[in-house]
Amino acid sequence: MDYKTIDCYCSVCKHRTHHIVLGEGVNVSPDEDYFYRETLRVVKCCGCDNVSFDKEVEDESNVQYTQEGYEELVTEHISYPFKENSIEPLRSWDIPSLVKNAYNESVDSLNNGNLLLAAIWFRATVEALCLQKGIDTGKLVTKINKLRDKGIITAADCERLHEARFMGNESAHQIEKPDREHVMMVLEVINNILNNLYIIDKKFKEVFEYRFRTTMIFKLWWKQALMSAQKAMKEPSIRSFQKKENTGRMIWINTKLNFKNVFQTRDLPVSPYCQGKKIVNIVKDIE
Repeated sequence: MDYKTIDCYCSVCKHRTHHIVLGEGVNVSPDEDYFYRETLRVVKCCGCDNVSFDKEVEDESNVQYTQEGYEELVTEHISYPFKENSIEPLRSWDIPSLVKNAYNESVDSLNNGNLLLAAIWFRATVEALCLQKGIDTGKLVTKINKLRDKGIITAADCERLHEARFMGNESAHQIEKPDREHVMMVLEVINNILNNLYIIDKKFKEVFEYRFRTTMIFKLWWKQALMSAQKAMKEPSIRSFQKKENTGRMIWINTKLNFKNVFQTRDLPVSPYCQGKKIVNIVKDIE
């Protein structure tokens, strides 16, 4: 069976690809004096097999001029669920829902071309950030300064958040539509702050908590192994231990038996850090 194919944007491949048309329908303007037609299609990408929805719009008001000066109708393709060149928001469970909801509304408005609404929602995102950090009194200008004074954000980030506030105020009170470049700069500022305060901060703490936890477990293993080694001194099979003095106290060192074998002899777990190291080296590393 031969399928009709079109070129449209694929949200998985992230660029325009060939699509097979699985089904389509057409709507036209009821006004005979004005030409408008939209073709609605269910399509499947030929590259990744992702199924999506494409709307092809032909509107007589949407024209461009050729080099010869003739009008040419521009056909617009709109892909769902994602538009071409759409912006992916930060996605993390670590961002609090109060902040995430306002932030997602901002990005959705930006992707839908509603720059005025996006500016207002970015201002609301800053407001939500202050509330989530326990700063709930005063005007927004005061709240942002308190974020800086409490060391939650840097002085540079404080100035950038004020720019987001200015843009939101102009959009809300003066109904002044910002340009896309300005909104994109504010988005980058918000992304950096959310990334630093919630995502990177949690990952940083998890890494150091893991290192602290594994260090404590290793020290516990070492104490158990040392006690086992000292106890084993009385056994004839390990008479080769020699007694040495190190930094004012006595430790037992087996120059032939490495730390891994001590653990295995006493059925204790072995840390990868210990494998292949002699007891004297482990003692020095701990001290």
